[in-house]
Amino acid sequence: MKTIIFLLLSLTIMAFKEEMRIVPVGYEKYGETVYYSSSKMEKVDILTFEILDTLYAKDKNYVYYEGKKIENLKTSDFIYLGDFYVKYKNEVYYSGKKLDEGDFKSFVYLGKYYGKDKNNVYFGGKKIVEAESFTFRVLEFNYGKDENNVFFGTKIILNSDSATFEVLNSKYSKDKNNIYFWGEKIEGTDALSFKILNDEYGIDKNNAYYNSRIIEKSDPKTFEILDGLYSKDEKHVYQMNRILEKADSKTFETLGNYGYARDKKYVYNFGEILKGENPKTFAVPPMPQIDY
Repeated sequence: MKTIIFLLLSLTIMAFKEEMRIVPVGYEKYGETVYYSSSKMEKVDILTFEILDTLYAKDKNYVYYEGKKIENLKTSDFIYLGDFYVKYKNEVYYSGKKLDEGDFKSFVYLGKYYGKDKNNVYFGGKKIVEAESFTFRVLEFNYGKDENNVFFGTKIILNSDSATFEVLNSKYSKDKNNIYFWGEKIEGTDALSFKILNDEYGIDKNNAYYNSRIIEKSDPKTFEILDGLYSKDEKHVYQMNRILEKADSKTFETLGNYGYARDKKYVYNFGEILKGENPKTFAVPPMPQIDY
């Protein structure tokens, strides 16, 4: 069984390595030469060449988009704002696409892929229809809000309370009424008692949660996070939000951070019982090395 598992891990990593052999996207400087996506760029002034992001670059003579110079554009007329937003020739662009309603004079970049002008708010170059420009401000992790609404990217978070809304981490957020996961309300949570344990787990007075899902039968008072997407409380063991019905909470222990665990009766790999393995003598197979 251990041999089969080791071979499966090896094959998975070999496939991953093959997948990683992709053509790099963006600008690269090697000595006196500049490449875009592995294609050599001609007539670049290497001393003044500046990489702005994976799409835009410039030198003293030209501005470049995807490795090609933008015709009839002086570098002095080009304004790089950040995260693929640029302004030139009285227009605003995101990733090379003109913002049809963008106001050149008032448009500013706010950070986290948000921008706004006197009329509209944008995320990733897309207009947020419901957003109010004057009061809009950026929060953490792609959240933003105005005086009336809260947004996750371009999406309005329905029925959220802007005044009390706060971002807890990259996935969880809350207001006085609700808990949200990536901008979606988690039904049944108690906002007053909810607290995050890490990016994946949270608890309130009633339940433990894995991402947006209730961990059924969990006891938040004794709940603890283990390695390898395992967790447990006084009575049960869980793998993500799934209860492991045969696992013994008192003797359950994880064996590293890639899926192996054991208790007094069984050995587990990502929550599945490994038949025929003795938990007293089981040795975790070595993790195959990844050579890039």
